[in-house]
Amino acid sequence: MEQFILNGQIVNVDVQKTKELYKELPLVSDKEHCGCSDCTYYAKAIIHTSPAIQQFFEQFGVDPRKEAEVWRACENDDGTYCYVADYHFIGEIPHDKELDWIDIEDASFGLTNRTGNLPSPMIPETFTPPIIEMILKINLRSDI
Repeated sequence: MEQFILNGQIVNVDVQKTKELYKELPLVSDKEHCGCSDCTYYAKAIIHTSPAIQQFFEQFGVDPRKEAEVWRACENDDGTYCYVADYHFIGEIPHDKELDWIDIEDASFGLTNRTGNLPSPMIPETFTPPIIEMILKINLRSDI
């Protein structure tokens, strides 16, 4: 496992195993996952975010177009769409249950150790503990 320091906390991540698991997953825009118009738009728009946001995903081995439970929460006054998405990756926060929100530009990331009954309908069966759940709140342009 690779070790990251986020918000002053250690986060251990099996980046290689996460990448391998994501490789086999469909895009959220694919019918095998969901394929609704919100997920299709999200899959297109999320790859047009800043390099800093893309790097945040990449450091954990997460493809932001895959695996997530995605929903459009609202349309903002400026014409952007507020999306919320849940992702998962192999890892753990060893000394705490969760981290404070991490803000990167128009995005906020929350990381929490995933506990409870596994597998979950939201987590592919190929993911085995320890698992971190990453929640993303982001405003995406509406003109993609």
